[in-house]
Amino acid sequence: MKLSLEQEAHAWGTRRIVRLTGIENDSRRQHEILFDLAGEAALSAPPVLDGFVMAVIFYAMRIGEDIHVDGSLSQEAVMNLREFQEAWRCWRPAVYRPISISATNIVRTMPSDQKPRAISAFSGGLDACFTLARHRLHLLGDCSYPLDSVMMVHGFDIPLDHSASFDALVARVRPVLGDLGVQLRIVRTNLRSLNLQDWEDSHIAQLAGCLHNFSSEFRYALVGSAKPYANLHIPYGSNPISDPLLSGAAMRLVHDGAGFSRTEKAAFLARFPRIRSAIKVCWESDDPSRNCGVCEKCVRTQLNFLAAGCSRPECFDRPLDENLIRTITFLGDGQLREWASIRTFAERIGLHDRWLTLVKRRLAAHRLRTPVDAYWFAEFKLRRGVAKLRRWAGMHPFTR
Repeated sequence: MKLSLEQEAHAWGTRRIVRLTGIENDSRRQHEILFDLAGEAALSAPPVLDGFVMAVIFYAMRIGEDIHVDGSLSQEAVMNLREFQEAWRCWRPAVYRPISISATNIVRTMPSDQKPRAISAFSGGLDACFTLARHRLHLLGDCSYPLDSVMMVHGFDIPLDHSASFDALVARVRPVLGDLGVQLRIVRTNLRSLNLQDWEDSHIAQLAGCLHNFSSEFRYALVGSAKPYANLHIPYGSNPISDPLLSGAAMRLVHDGAGFSRTEKAAFLARFPRIRSAIKVCWESDDPSRNCGVCEKCVRTQLNFLAAGCSRPECFDRPLDENLIRTITFLGDGQLREWASIRTFAERIGLHDRWLTLVKRRLAAHRLRTPVDAYWFAEFKLRRGVAKLRRWAGMHPFTR
């Protein structure tokens, strides 16, 4: 397939149009992917088109079509994407296969006079707030990235036709960003709504495509980790193995914060009430700008803060209803492990609260939901049954 880029200037900002033309199922198709950069007037075109290839790499791997870029790519991005594809081929061989990537021009070196600035992907979530706080406040000393801007995407978590909800989310986080002296950059895109790629696998690649729109300004792009090193979920679209491979010579993508569990991040953010008040984790609320307080992720996040010693995080409208712990249904092994990590953290610091007892009971009730646990439990019952049969046979001479 051929990938090309056009750029238009508008009164509201800059529109970039990525056109994909290729052959799928023996019929020619063309897809137009829009990246609207609100408030970005007179924006120069990116020096290389690395990010736009990353934004559609899962689509190309799924249909098995090579990509030729009508423009420039950095050699570093081409090399990284080869390794990226090999990783996903190993993880999902039935779905993805590596494809070739070529371009009109391969750039082997980039100008080195760029000021080392960093931009961070920001959704208002706990992971994003953790990354924002520790780097913007320079809490890592010389290890802090020079973060001065964040990017929010309209069209990912909040659909494009829900403008009022996205505006409400922006209004929720803007005061905190202002307090921290961070500039907000907004990208609106139809990339996810085209449904060309599996979201669970491709969401960081699509996010990288949005971040690389700013590669002419920023050397680093930070993405908050979803899972800690101690509890990695592979394969998953965001992980410390393949995320850094979504880098090119113009911009390096940094997978940040994997050295901390979600509860440890909550403990860190408990020190900053102003930042904590802006956290937005819910994706089930009727109002996408608020936390519903009753879904699994809302309940789990409140437990993260409870384990960290924060009984009433300001980002929730009301205290946790402990009865919700009894009725929560886990949708997969990933959620189960997140709850188990909360229990482990609380036990390690010696908590004995009522909510922890409820969490332990809930985990015990669901411990057979994972295939591995069910297998070992079945094997245990079989062995115990055989042992009982042998004991019974030993007690009855006629069976010998």
